[in-house]
Amino acid sequence: MQITEITVTSGRTFNHPYESFSNLRPTISLKATLTEGDNVDKEAKNLQCKAESLVEAHKEKMLGYIERKYEHNRKIEEAELELRILKGQKDDLPF
Repeated sequence: MQITEITVTSGRTFNHPYESFSNLRPTISLKATLTEGDNVDKEAKNLQCKAESLVEAHKEKMLGYIERKYEHNRKIEEAELELRILKGQKDDLPF
């Protein structure tokens, strides 16, 4: 038997840091075509390592984006609350 292609898939499932019952599942599949003389085991391990590395980097990027978005939205909510408080205080003035 001669193996001419290798396909590997890597994925992660992790909880969304701010939403209950929400999971994120980044996944990647890579395919390599082997040439005569390639070491199948070595090439499979290299391809799997590459897939794992890419999926982990994507997971970290997703978490960074979620964190930045959360902080941005939190600042907006705080500013809106402060404006409502100031407006409420202004409305309570007797003059």
